[in-house]
Amino acid sequence: MIYRGLSTEEVSQRIENGLVNTRQKGMTDTTADIIRRHTLTYFNCVNTVLFVIVLLTGKQANSLFYMTVIINTVMGIWQEIKARRLLRKMEILNEEPVRVRRDGRWQDIPPEELVMDDLMSLSAGLEVPADGRIVAGTLELNESLMTGESNTVIKEEGAAIYAGTIITAGRAEAVVSRVGENSVAAIIMQEGKKFRRSRSQLASEIEKLLKIISVMIVPTGIIIFLTQWLRTGMTWQDSALSTVAAVVGMIPEGLVVLTSAALVVSTIRLSGRQVLVHDLYSIESLARIDTLCLDKTGTLTKGKMKAEEMHLLGDPDEETALKALRTLLKATEAHNATSSALMEAWGSESDEEVISFVPFSSERKYSAANTVSGMTYLLGAPQVLLADSHPEVLEECVSLSKLGIRVVVLASSERGEPEGLTPLAFFTISDELRDNTREIMDYFSRQDVTLKVISGDDPAAVSAIARKAGIKGAENYIDLFGAEPDYDEVVEKYTVFGRVQPLQKKEIVEALKRHGHNVAMTGDGVNDVPALKSADVSVAMAAGAPAARDSASFVLMDSDFSRMPHIVDEGRRVINNITCASSMYLVKTGFSVLLSIYVIILAHSYPFVPLQLTLLSACGVGIPTTILQLEPSFARFEGNFLRDAMRRALPSALAVMCAVIGCLVLKNIFRLAPTSYSGILISITGAIYICTLLKVYRPLTKLRAAVILCMAGLLAGAILLAGNLFGATLIGRDFFLAAAGIAAAPLVIDILSVLYAKTEALIPQQAEK
Repeated sequence: MIYRGLSTEEVSQRIENGLVNTRQKGMTDTTADIIRRHTLTYFNCVNTVLFVIVLLTGKQANSLFYMTVIINTVMGIWQEIKARRLLRKMEILNEEPVRVRRDGRWQDIPPEELVMDDLMSLSAGLEVPADGRIVAGTLELNESLMTGESNTVIKEEGAAIYAGTIITAGRAEAVVSRVGENSVAAIIMQEGKKFRRSRSQLASEIEKLLKIISVMIVPTGIIIFLTQWLRTGMTWQDSALSTVAAVVGMIPEGLVVLTSAALVVSTIRLSGRQVLVHDLYSIESLARIDTLCLDKTGTLTKGKMKAEEMHLLGDPDEETALKALRTLLKATEAHNATSSALMEAWGSESDEEVISFVPFSSERKYSAANTVSGMTYLLGAPQVLLADSHPEVLEECVSLSKLGIRVVVLASSERGEPEGLTPLAFFTISDELRDNTREIMDYFSRQDVTLKVISGDDPAAVSAIARKAGIKGAENYIDLFGAEPDYDEVVEKYTVFGRVQPLQKKEIVEALKRHGHNVAMTGDGVNDVPALKSADVSVAMAAGAPAARDSASFVLMDSDFSRMPHIVDEGRRVINNITCASSMYLVKTGFSVLLSIYVIILAHSYPFVPLQLTLLSACGVGIPTTILQLEPSFARFEGNFLRDAMRRALPSALAVMCAVIGCLVLKNIFRLAPTSYSGILISITGAIYICTLLKVYRPLTKLRAAVILCMAGLLAGAILLAGNLFGATLIGRDFFLAAAGIAAAPLVIDILSVLYAKTEALIPQQAEK
């Protein structure tokens, strides 16, 4: 049947019926979704209400705390929109026009304008834009982005082709058979859309803390306001300011800002290494992984075949065998991966004339060249060319194949057909490893990260590549073709999984997660999307399918897997530095909770106003922790983020509580003015913060010592030079009282730390009893 393409009227009818190749929506959110997710949060709403309350009191200087909300929201929105825009640019750059026949002539159109039954002209180097069926010609396709198998597939007249596959050789005309949501690629992408990325442990711990606080702040704030207003005789404005100070103090909003800032800085560093971060928290997530699932093609290997050795057979010398090989390669019009590797290794220059050529096909499994001298040279699979005549050579070739080495045989014949063949040589061909692959695998091995290789290729071949890459346990492999094993059992038993289907990849990842592993997945094809979405963190190659890039937490812009250790190091820097910083932020949360209980029970006025807390937070926490985020800290993180932070924060929080009680005693004894009381309290509280910085950031480096010294000077300068602005002054004897409290601060913290450690140690002992 001859296909002449569609007419304009037929195209219009199909568009009206929705039979058009509408571009599939990516996995990324819209701008509105991103803005909504970052702005409409519980704590943004709480802080906004507190901000409005402060404005109503007429004391706007106390509203500076709201800047942290704005900064955090803007940074989160900026990073996600930036990542999404870059992904969309990549899609546009990778888009090629499609040549179709309409109204009796060939014309180029965008892929999304294809309709059902369009006649497409396809050639080498293009990506198939829609599912179809070949009606004329032959194509050689790399379907690895769809199936995971790296072998070239020959497609002849009547064969089905799929969107997203790459044409490596040949030319053909094909009729579009499926468009839009009905394409195979779209179906796999829909499967991937069912899954959401897991949040990182850092994010979940912070979220856990915020949930606990969220239950407390509204009722606590109401009670504090009523206590201040009705029981202490304060005006509603002063009562409102005290309430805002207490509630803002409980919320470690600066910790959220600092975490976002640290992650944004890491994304900037990684972008300099050609790594696109799609999800901020994924930087930290990758640092925690204990299992990394790798694809073979595009990750371990370059996706390019490499000819290794030539083994002569029988009497022919090397020159005779090479002449035959070069003659056959010269006659080859559409080179596949195998012939290209042979040509690169041994060339294709030959003066022997070829009168006819039989191209390689998946049915024949060999190619042949007939020369004017009457000789026929054949190149193909040993099982076909040597099946009946040379069993000993065939056995050797099969043995090599079991080791994952591809073997092709070169033979000659005087009959012009594969009978009475004389084997000349066989060639071993392997997938070429990426540069530094072994070093990268060694790095993950030293980090106690278990490696799993998941591929659509033959498991023996994948196992050989994995062994060559230095992956431990690579000899343990399983063939999953057509199998439905107990995934919970096989994921712990095997290292290499071969001939894996897309949904089987997802099952492997989910089984590993059920075993308690933190799983990372790499991939570059549509077939990888379900697994990428199921993993705790995922990495895609920029050269891969758009669906894979959209699904991944990271995109390696230069498709260089050697970037992975740098991502892990950045994650460790974030975890280690944020853990130190979080201890400082939780000091304020801790003493704010304690002070709130104290104020409610005893009906005392809250000892701080928002502006004073802003000063303490800036000098004692915000500025120093932000600067110290820049420090390299690549040690592997062990322990629980929140528990470790609380262990260092609570003694200091209790010390602040002791300072409040001590200052109240001094106020009553010496009849201190409110500004003097505040000046002494802020001085002692600032000293407690400085002592905590010295404990948390050990051992001291030059940078740490300089930062802490500067913060101590800044606090002292603010109280001495701008005390009236903060409602805190030191006059006369106030200096001596403040100095006594400052001198006692480190001793009090040490005593409380020892008591806290003993209490913590007794808890598990009591639990055991």
